[in-house]
Amino acid sequence: MNFKNMEYFITVVSEGSVSKAAEVLNLSQQALSNSIARLEQELGCALFDRKQNMNLTYSGKWFLESCNQILDLKRQTLLAIDDINGSSRGELRIGIGHTRGQAILPLILPKFSSMYPNVEIEVIEDTSRVLEDYLLKGRIDILIGFGPFFVEGAVYHELMKENLSIVVSDSLLEKCFPGHADEVVAQYEKTNDIRLFRNVPFILLSKGDRIRTMADNVFRFAGVRPTVRLETSNIQTALALAGEGMGMTISPDIYLDSPYVFSANHDRELKRKVRCFHFRKVGISDTIAIGYNKDRYLCGFAKDFIHMALEMFHVEDELKDPEQ
Repeated sequence: MNFKNMEYFITVVSEGSVSKAAEVLNLSQQALSNSIARLEQELGCALFDRKQNMNLTYSGKWFLESCNQILDLKRQTLLAIDDINGSSRGELRIGIGHTRGQAILPLILPKFSSMYPNVEIEVIEDTSRVLEDYLLKGRIDILIGFGPFFVEGAVYHELMKENLSIVVSDSLLEKCFPGHADEVVAQYEKTNDIRLFRNVPFILLSKGDRIRTMADNVFRFAGVRPTVRLETSNIQTALALAGEGMGMTISPDIYLDSPYVFSANHDRELKRKVRCFHFRKVGISDTIAIGYNKDRYLCGFAKDFIHMALEMFHVEDELKDPEQ
């Protein structure tokens, strides 16, 4: 049994078939099938139920978990040895939410890449819940997401506060409140009473997204059942449709103000067609944090990335350990 065969096995599982895995691995199907057969012979059991579309057997499920742990330990060991030898090569895996990646990563990655040109960077974008699970299991090295991190062993530090804003076109406001749109907006900014917009259609991010969860909580607390005209996992799509008057949407301020997000540019037509005002009361905000799992090896260039991010957002304190 060797690392290569374990990697082949994991690829077959992830791709769902030998043919797809062979294409990904640039191997012949016969060579890959032989590799899996050797593994099964060595283990003395079947890893796949070939009558059930290559579903894992009970033994296969246990072996998959073991392979992930072994290969993860191998990766951590090689990173530690590279650090000892003063190497600046390796891989850095960063987990970040879809929305914030466009606004935050351009501030840090170009400088980091210049310092470490031989470090391969993988950016994994997903929901906060999924990324925290990845941090726990070692599928990412660094997480940029909502703090605090509810992961055993997580060490983190706040990068910035994040406020949310409503984004709505002038045309939709005028359609819903003919002749007194300005008064309605002024009243909302004074009271933050979302009930004022109960008859306005919304474009919301998909269920499970952190912004959607916060929006649903606000609606529920106010006793409002919003008219959701469209759901999307892409904030850029939501903003573009909001600009065309299809509905109101909710966006993080960092996304609206970032020079790296095209729709946020004040010279763009979209920004000229919409109004933006706080979704919740000023001062009520969430925290964007950066951190890692202290129970896993963190190499030198990963530590440099974290410190670079802290400097970029003018954070001077040491990383927080929630167990201290």
